[in-house]
Amino acid sequence: MRVVVTASVDPMHVVVVGRCPTPACRLSEYFCDNGRCVPLNRYCDAANDCGDASDEPRGCTPCNRTYYGTVGRTYSLELHRPKEDRLPFLCHLTFTAGGGELGDLVQLTFESFTVGRFTSFTTDGCPDGSMAISESGRPTAGGAWCGPAWGPAVYFSETRSLLVTVKLQRLHKDSSGYNFDFRLGYRLLPRDRAVVRYGGKPPPPPLPPHLSGIPPAQGPGNPWWGMGVGATNGGGGSGRPDEHYLGDLIAGTYCSRLFSDCDRKPCRLQSPNFPGVYPRNLTCYYAVRQHEVPAGMHALVTVSQPDGQLTAVRSTGPAGASSRSSATRGPTRGLRVWQECDEVQDYVTVYDGYTTRDPVLLRFCGGGEPVPPVTSSGPELLVEFSTSAFGCLEQPGPLQPLHGFQLEVQVQFVDARSPQYSKGKRCELWVRGAGRGLLESPRHSLPRNATCLFHLQGPPARFQPAPWRSNAALPPPRFRVWLSVLKFHVTTGLDASPTTQVRMEESCASQLRVWDGSAPLNSDGSPVPSSLGNTSLLARYCKDRVPRSCDHGLLTAPNRSAARGPRPCSLAESFLSSGDALTLELRTVESTALRPVSFRALYEFVDLHQDGLPYPEAPGPCSRRFIVPGMLQPQTFQSPRDVFLFGRGGAANLSCVYRFEAQPGEHVRLTLTRVMMGGRACRTREVPELRRLYCAGDNSLTVRVLEEVWPGRPLIPRDCLCSGDHMPYTFISSSPVVEIHFTALNMDAADDFRKINMMGAWTSVRQDPCTRPRRLAGPSGSIQLGPGNAVPAGAASTPHSSEPCDGVPWLVEPAAGRYLYVTVRGVAMHPNDTKTCATKNRVSLHAGRRSLVVCPEPAYGYARQIEVVSEGWVVAGEPPFTGSDDASRSVAIEFIGNDPGSYLVSWLELSRRPLEPPSVGVSLEALELCRHRCPELDACINASLWCDGTSHCPSGYDEAATHCWVLLQLPVLHLLAGSRGKRSLESRES
Repeated sequence: MRVVVTASVDPMHVVVVGRCPTPACRLSEYFCDNGRCVPLNRYCDAANDCGDASDEPRGCTPCNRTYYGTVGRTYSLELHRPKEDRLPFLCHLTFTAGGGELGDLVQLTFESFTVGRFTSFTTDGCPDGSMAISESGRPTAGGAWCGPAWGPAVYFSETRSLLVTVKLQRLHKDSSGYNFDFRLGYRLLPRDRAVVRYGGKPPPPPLPPHLSGIPPAQGPGNPWWGMGVGATNGGGGSGRPDEHYLGDLIAGTYCSRLFSDCDRKPCRLQSPNFPGVYPRNLTCYYAVRQHEVPAGMHALVTVSQPDGQLTAVRSTGPAGASSRSSATRGPTRGLRVWQECDEVQDYVTVYDGYTTRDPVLLRFCGGGEPVPPVTSSGPELLVEFSTSAFGCLEQPGPLQPLHGFQLEVQVQFVDARSPQYSKGKRCELWVRGAGRGLLESPRHSLPRNATCLFHLQGPPARFQPAPWRSNAALPPPRFRVWLSVLKFHVTTGLDASPTTQVRMEESCASQLRVWDGSAPLNSDGSPVPSSLGNTSLLARYCKDRVPRSCDHGLLTAPNRSAARGPRPCSLAESFLSSGDALTLELRTVESTALRPVSFRALYEFVDLHQDGLPYPEAPGPCSRRFIVPGMLQPQTFQSPRDVFLFGRGGAANLSCVYRFEAQPGEHVRLTLTRVMMGGRACRTREVPELRRLYCAGDNSLTVRVLEEVWPGRPLIPRDCLCSGDHMPYTFISSSPVVEIHFTALNMDAADDFRKINMMGAWTSVRQDPCTRPRRLAGPSGSIQLGPGNAVPAGAASTPHSSEPCDGVPWLVEPAAGRYLYVTVRGVAMHPNDTKTCATKNRVSLHAGRRSLVVCPEPAYGYARQIEVVSEGWVVAGEPPFTGSDDASRSVAIEFIGNDPGSYLVSWLELSRRPLEPPSVGVSLEALELCRHRCPELDACINASLWCDGTSHCPSGYDEAATHCWVLLQLPVLHLLAGSRGKRSLESRES
């Protein structure tokens, strides 16, 4: 037998003296003098394992040796209490995983441990002796464990080799014995089963020995088998896609790591030697940074741990320790925060940034409960893990089988322009513009005693006074801020006892305040008055005190057809600023990671601006008048943008009149570039015969173009638009005045100025005036329609005719107190009807607010007498209609000639027949006032038309022989007297 003695220096700089193994024994075995192979832990264990006592030489010691092992086996090792004459005692134990069947990591289980006394976590905590563990290739931390351990404690290596150093300066004896007892078990574990640290799935269990040929000792039989940790220095591994990314170890540090782009990696922040006992006297930094951020987005980094079993940071001293009374440790629970971690001074601190100078979002220790999400305000976050210099080994509880912590990392991206995060370390967000949106509490965590300001500021005013007129009065602001708070919720936190919770709620510790105006804060938190006016407090929201809420605004309708949507927020449920600024102030006492505070509010900048000048003569809050003498360039206009005029602002109906007035001798040119009517079932159709546009379908939302051909007379309707089918739309008037009637009826909560609107421009064009007579009057008369009298176009998208009178209709005006009865041969028809008319010629009659289209040549049957009476006419026996003035009693007549043809339109003045007096019989005076009447019309006509040789009444009653024959038989003197009476009657009737 050949024995070779060697001396070497191991990675821990410890001189190791031993026997070089021969090919007959494994690296994990000791080669006996008799050729047998025994495990290395059997050397100097006070038992003759070799059989020839070669494993128990005189004066041997298990110290200062390197121990290997085979995967799947557990080895025990014990150090006996040294004698007092051998003090101070120093022992080095090196455990190495050799790879392959020799394992990739080392597991140490301290089954029995008592080394000296433990007195303090921070200062001279181990005066008699201690144990320290060092990792190969890592700096020495300098911390130590001492005192008794009240149960097994497990340690997993970070690298493939570790050094255990046991020191003992003095022995003390108490009631339980001497202060030294050291017995451990060690195992070598493969890396592919380190699923707790590295993630992934463990490989399937090995086959039975009779199938695989593997000795039974190599099979897994350890409850920690699936919890092994790795044997590499970095975050890499076997490359399985489901493995955790543990970051890149910073050179020269024991445990500080860098993490980048965790949106594409399953990043995990772990305590050193997780999931086993973590070293003492350590400070680890985990720097997380998101480098790749999509364009227009902002990155927020979140760390959390929803599984409370993966968090166990020591927060209390050992049982019976006098460092702090248990009565001062606060309520019994797993997770502890802030000053509750001061006893042991093992804690995890999360910073909102990349340095320790940034705000602290959370500090916690303990475990057994989920770690709430902690989110940074930017793409960088720093986690610091600090441990005290001294400690005692502790056995994990049944519900917390691990030591240390593991935190998950998530990255979320928000719109860089949104007010969901603070731009900078000061929580101050600005919303400037003229739109609307949803305002929410910040998506990131806030530190303790934080104040967040949300400034809602309208666009700057266009008018700025000159410096020398700084005291000049400013015009009222164009915008006002409308704010509706949908919810305000304060979560019961984990940071205080129930008594503290009640005290915080009563004092409104977390609150949301609404200020009217700009409200920056002084250093003491008091508001600074705005330079634009006094700032006043509108409301204050607390946990159980919500002054105004529009919570029904959280409801949303799935679609318009299934539901009309939630009703809009009313002003009684919301706030409206007096100026163009409003401020929300969010105050928190505790970190929102522990005591989340959430709110949601709808904001909108209400645009009060309206183009043109006020037009009080027309109804509606948005009627405007446009007058620009000598205008050269087109002037734009649009419908109102005030949300309170629409359904979403609470209004059901809206009517606006836009009046455009050119100079005498000029005409108005209108161009509409956009018409949106909220998706109603209505389309704009063109009638070629009329050369007009009309609205087909739901007419609740329309844009109507009307023309004032004669000053002070009723408007003539031209076109109707209810969709954007004929954009751009152009209209050239035949007179200097045009009106647009913008009407919206039966609006709901989904209707606003974004869905219902119009936009266009207008200018004036010069043309020679029409000198032909177009205004007619008299007791009766007729108009011959035909070639030369047609109204060719004057409509949409057509060039204006060179003939000044083209497009100008006729106007028939009755005498004061009279009405008109107009007749034309033909049939009444729908404007879009082309089948019932044999010609493309059309006659349009306009009586006040009513219009009628007549086909003068029906395709089927015979033409009938079409009768139109002035607006306001009533038959006898009904109360008189007093809503129409003389101007509205006129009738306008248009002829749209497309084919050859000649037609006759006649009119007749009417007056009301006096009502019969209530007494029996009729007075002679009443009979005298209506001696010349048409019975079929129940109306009186002018006496000059009576028996003049032309039938004016539809039945010809005014030319009946019973009346006119008597007049022919009277002498000349009677006729002259009758003529004088007739003139007298005419004067009275007029």
